[in-house]
Parts: sequence; structure tokens; C-alpha cells
Amino acid sequence: MTRLHADGLSTMNYFSTQRILSIDVFRGITIFAMVFANELAGISDVPQWMKHLPADVDGMTFVDLIFPAFLFIVGMSIPFATQARLTRNEPPFDIFKHILLRSFGLIVIGVFMVNAESGYDTSAMPIPIALWTLLMFGCVLLIWSHYPRHVPVAIKRGFPIAGIIGLVMLQAIYHNPQGGGMTPQWWGILGLIGWAYLIAASLYLLALKADNALQQALLIMAAIAGLMLLFAMIDAVEWFATPTWSWLDDNKNGFTHAAIVLAGTLLAQLVYHPSLPGKGFGKIGGYALLALAAALVSWQFSPISKIWATPSWALFSIFYCSVIFALIYWITEIRQQQRWCQLFEPAAVNPLLVYILPFILLALSALTGFYLRPALFNAGTAGILWSLGFACAMLAIGALLTRAGLRVKL
Repeated sequence: MTRLHADGLSTMNYFSTQRILSIDVFRGITIFAMVFANELAGISDVPQWMKHLPADVDGMTFVDLIFPAFLFIVGMSIPFATQARLTRNEPPFDIFKHILLRSFGLIVIGVFMVNAESGYDTSAMPIPIALWTLLMFGCVLLIWSHYPRHVPVAIKRGFPIAGIIGLVMLQAIYHNPQGGGMTPQWWGILGLIGWAYLIAASLYLLALKADNALQQALLIMAAIAGLMLLFAMIDAVEWFATPTWSWLDDNKNGFTHAAIVLAGTLLAQLVYHPSLPGKGFGKIGGYALLALAAALVSWQFSPISKIWATPSWALFSIFYCSVIFALIYWITEIRQQQRWCQLFEPAAVNPLLVYILPFILLALSALTGFYLRPALFNAGTAGILWSLGFACAMLAIGALLTRAGLRVKL
């Protein structure tokens, strides 16, 4: 029987506190695809469907689906993570503080990564940008690594403090060509995920105030629609382009990003909430059809563009993510074909580490002068095969580091 928290939130029998294999596999495949696409971006002479489409082209490739897939899987994890904290009787305000801290961490890492990639003036900095980047990732590992219980308390507390001090010092010595320091630029992938997670997880926490699972699902659906309408309104009304409100116009993409996160949350609610009737696979199929219908309607009013984060792009992304998840769900939970899932386990349980590994290797390569990718693999089919092999290698290295006890967790 469901028990309610003092603040009206459920603490029992909402979602399992155990890991869900199909969600883990989806996360692992998405991280693998991210690493593959990032490496492929440096390869020339590859088919257009393996590259991002320009902002003004009405359409999307599979590469344009990778980022929203990660947003979607972040959303699917929210109900389970929230349930685990409610089960430990954490008050909603403490859960919200955790959401804030997690979002802040993603935004900080995203901003540092963006500034490591561009906008710097090496001549005005005391150390090469490659060394600056390596030290930055070292600080990230010190702050956000998960330390086992047997590690002394002094290390658990001291290392994160050292990492924070290190980031502050790295920010202080950073210079851009205009004579200033670090700037947000475009927040970076992790920063965009952080903002979207902050909005979506906060709205989900509010939805838990509803009396039952169906009402919560309806509130989540209303929030998804509201976020997309908010984006459309800001995009259409010229008033938001004025200097006073330009910051909102510049960051309106965050609303559709948050809508994708909430769409993942809604699917998890429909499929895994024990009080909602129906078979999981059928509900995923119905959800995908509803998303497709909404996408086709939205397409009549706005073009599909990942760069502009249009509602039609978001809705088509939700549809494709639902179809992919339906396939994974069918294979892993209905057919019980699960041995192959071990391939994606490192990226599933330690996604942030696997994601940043290539950037660490790239910085190390630049610092040592050793070019990691041979010239033979810089173009065409050879480059595509290299990118696939590189992504597999990152999973293997991630697996070894995970077994060695290195876990990065916000």
C-alpha cells in the first residue's frame, strides 16, 4: 500500500529502487553514439546523414537525435532517482537541493569544457591550453568522483575541496582574446543538459503533489506542452528580442530541451508506475504514436532544426526515442535477450566518465604532440570504422577504470 510523505509525496511503491536494464541499455547506447559522433565530426568525406544538418535545413539526421536521446534518458531516470530519495524519507526541499547541485555541476563542467575548446588566448595564459584542459578534468574527477566507503574521510572531504580550489585557479588564469576571462558561450552539451534537468526535475517534483499517478502524468504532459508553447511564444514575439529580454530569447532552447527530458519522465511514469494498468510494450507503442501525431502537426508550423531546438524537432526526437526504447524493451524485458547488454554496461553505469574520456585523451595528445588518429583514417569509410573502433575503445577503458573503482557521479 502506498504511504505518503508529510509533504504529500509518495515514499513507497511508486517505482522500483533497483536499476532497470532497458533504461541502462538505452543510456549506454546513447553514450556510445555520442562518443562515436564526436569522433566522426573530425572525419571528412562521410555521408550527410552522418553529420549534423545546418540550422536552416528542415530535417534531422541520426546525429541530430543523439543529444535529445540523452535528454530523454535523463528524464526516464528522474522518477527512479526521486523515489530512492523519498524512500529514505528525504524531504522535498532536500531533493530540490540535490537537483540544484547536480544541475550546477553539469553547468560548471559544460562551461569549462566549452572554454577549453575555443575562445582562449594561449599567449596570455601561463600554461598551454592542453595542460589547462587536463588540469580541469583532473579537478572534475577530484570533485565528482564517487569515493568508496573504505576511503578515509579526510580524502573524501579533502579531494573535492582541492578540486574546487583548482577550478577557481584555472578560471583565474584563463584569458580570452578580448582581455577577459571565461564566458558561458553556449553552455556546452553538459551545461544544456544541466539547465534542462533543473527545469524538468523541478516540475516533476511539483507534479508529485497530485493525488495519484494518472493526475501526475497529466500534469507532466501539460508541462511538456507548456514548455513548447513558451518556446514558440518567445520565438514569435519580437518584444523578447529587445535588450531587456534578450537573455530569455538567447536561452529559449532550454525550454524544448526540458520538454524532451520531461517526455522521458512521462514515458517512465506510464510504463513503470505500478498503479497504471496496461502492458508496458503496448503503452510505449501508444506513446510513440501520440508523439508522432504531435510532431506531424507541429511540423506544419515550425521547421525541424536541432540548432534552433524547434518544437517539431523535439517532438520527432521524442517519437524516435520512444521507438528505440520500445525495441530495447522488447529485446531485454520481453524476449529476455540480455547477454549483449554487457557491451554497454560501462557507459550505462559510469556515463560521465566515458563521455569525458575522449576529451582527456585529446588534450593529452595535444600536450605530447602525438596525433592519436593516423592520417589513413581521416576520411571516408576508414574514418567511419576508426570512429566505431574508437567508441568501443572508450567503452573498454571506461570498463577498466570502473572496475578499478573510478566512478564519476553528480
